[in-house]
Amino acid sequence: MKTACTSMRKSGLIAVALGIIGCGGGDDGTQVEEPVPTTVEVTPGSATLTFIDATQGFSAVVRDQNGKAIPNAAVSWSSSDQAVLTVSGSGSNGTVTAIGSGSATLTATSGQASGTAAVEVAQTPAKLDIVSGDGQEGLRGTALQAPLVVRVEDQGGTAVVGVPVTFEPDAGHGSVGETTVETGADGTASAEWTLGVDYRRQSLVALVGELVRRFDASARNDPPISDLEFTSVTFSRREPTVFETVDVTARIVNLGDGATPATFKLGVGVDGQRTETIDVDQLQPDSTGTVAFTLGPFESGRRTVDLMLDPDEELDEWFEENKSASGRITALDQKVISPGESLEVSSSLPGSVQLFRIETDEASDEALNLELSGGDGDVDLFVHYGDRPDHPFRYQCGSLDTASTEACQVLPTRKGVYTVALYAWTAFGPTTLTVNVGGRPVEDYNIDVVFAEGGTSSQRDIITQAARRWESVIARGARDVDLSGTPTPPCGPSGSVAADVIDDLRIYITIDSIDGTGGSDGNAVAESGWCVVRGYGTTPVVYQEMLQGYVRLDVDDVGRLEEQGSLESVALHEIGHVFGFQPFIWNSRGYFHDPSLPRSPEADTHFSGYLSVAAFKAAGGAAYEGARVPLESGAVVGSSDSHWRQSVFGDEIMTPFITGTAQPLSLITIELLADLGYGVDLSQADPFSLSTAGTATPRGPVIDLRNDVGQGPVAMYDMKSGTVRVIHRPR
Repeated sequence: MKTACTSMRKSGLIAVALGIIGCGGGDDGTQVEEPVPTTVEVTPGSATLTFIDATQGFSAVVRDQNGKAIPNAAVSWSSSDQAVLTVSGSGSNGTVTAIGSGSATLTATSGQASGTAAVEVAQTPAKLDIVSGDGQEGLRGTALQAPLVVRVEDQGGTAVVGVPVTFEPDAGHGSVGETTVETGADGTASAEWTLGVDYRRQSLVALVGELVRRFDASARNDPPISDLEFTSVTFSRREPTVFETVDVTARIVNLGDGATPATFKLGVGVDGQRTETIDVDQLQPDSTGTVAFTLGPFESGRRTVDLMLDPDEELDEWFEENKSASGRITALDQKVISPGESLEVSSSLPGSVQLFRIETDEASDEALNLELSGGDGDVDLFVHYGDRPDHPFRYQCGSLDTASTEACQVLPTRKGVYTVALYAWTAFGPTTLTVNVGGRPVEDYNIDVVFAEGGTSSQRDIITQAARRWESVIARGARDVDLSGTPTPPCGPSGSVAADVIDDLRIYITIDSIDGTGGSDGNAVAESGWCVVRGYGTTPVVYQEMLQGYVRLDVDDVGRLEEQGSLESVALHEIGHVFGFQPFIWNSRGYFHDPSLPRSPEADTHFSGYLSVAAFKAAGGAAYEGARVPLESGAVVGSSDSHWRQSVFGDEIMTPFITGTAQPLSLITIELLADLGYGVDLSQADPFSLSTAGTATPRGPVIDLRNDVGQGPVAMYDMKSGTVRVIHRPR
């Protein structure tokens, strides 16, 4: 394209040149064309806006007749449909704004050249809100008074027109006039909901794609009626023996709008035959009740327990199909064997468990002796007094030799029921099981006290005397363990490591500086812990008698304790922790409940061992209203969870504070050790009564024994494999 010259160069003469098609020139004297907008390229070439008032930026590149970009070229922007989008901008940048749904063309113009981009405004539902109709109440089987209304909006909050909304009641919760309704000009859609007849609480959902909103309604009946349903049914055992009963607890809810009669019926059946009918107290609307009862014993085999509310259909209810519940139990065979008897046992199935029952008519200070002898294979023997645990490894006595010769001594022999379990590690037999009371010597229990550091001769004598007191309480020796060549963790501050035979418990005593004088400032007077425990490393992991532990006394306190006459009580207390008076050991047997640490000060922390609970009741705790046996709670680090509760036990030796002129070692504490599997001498218990323990005024000095449970490395000696493994206990 040719352009006109606006000036001519002059050098004294007018230069006329033929064939010149332009004017101006480069440095070399040649003539140069002026750039002319020839093409316009718009980027992006297309766009979709999903909500009203959404914006999108575009850019334009203007090129001349030679394809070169023209910098700073003048560009104007326009929209083909102002009802769909508007555009603003200057120069090479423009911005469109969505106005309404539809398609439009964006044009960028420079001179006689232009470029375009296709733009679509397609509103996308981004929000679904309930406008009205939620939370209504109506007569069952009739339409609600007000329609259900929802509104659909895009991301910018503008109503979206013509969107299908689906209204879908839950199963049995009625129907709607139209299932799918399109939104109108204001973005709303509505539906009429007719309630169902079976449920008092009913629900309906409105859906747009993945957007969901739920409507709830309450149906009522005229006159009001009840609607009973089980919320839960629990069984105390799923595998009782043929001698054991099962405690059943059923929770029932009234979902109707009317109360039940003063009492209503609960039918109980086994294997399709009703066995009893129980009266249940009145339930108001929206209230729950609990019914507890006992079933069994059962014949061996699988049994189905059926529960039916209103079994004779005496009540008019909302819904009749929600009144039943059932559960399966398996009654295990269990043979009876009496003291003085023997029988032959065998099994071809590894992992199988055979159960036996011993009933003793009277107590004896002698041991109940059980022996397996003869035969091939590997079978282990377990014995337990009281409620049968959920696994043989949690029995009080376990003999785990790697053969078919096993023995358990349970001391003392108690009046009542013992459970015997034979666990087949491999096929075994024929082996003879023999039960006797007495007739076999009982090994004394030995505590090997090793003074690793510190202490005067008189202090060492007092600590040794405390150990001898515990030796009199523990009436049966534990299995000797040879740790020669077996790595074990360092035990206590002395760092001692056992590398010989231990019979039955070794305790390292250290008297050195812990943290200064103990007292109300929280400094520790003493510290104790266990280092190696006997146990089984299978699942579940369960601990038996302690093998090795330590007691550490603060040198800044021990002289004062000796002078006050309290050193022996402190040593007794700390050795009690070594024996296993701590929640980590209790947990392995399922006896530790509702811990208060780290952040539950209101917890009713307690120990649930069968023998300990019985001793607690006998000592005056039968009327105690909390969980038995109560442990110190309050979420106080150093005292909570690992001591008897001071407010209940008072001066007892295993509370967190030494008070009074004497600290009895109660039968409750001794029975705790029996629950853990120790053979004990019950006659060694000091007189103790709960009726006065928690109310007596403290006498004499108060010694703070908080912060006395050590947290050092611990290990378990596996009684089956003879190996030691480190245990990572929780903090």
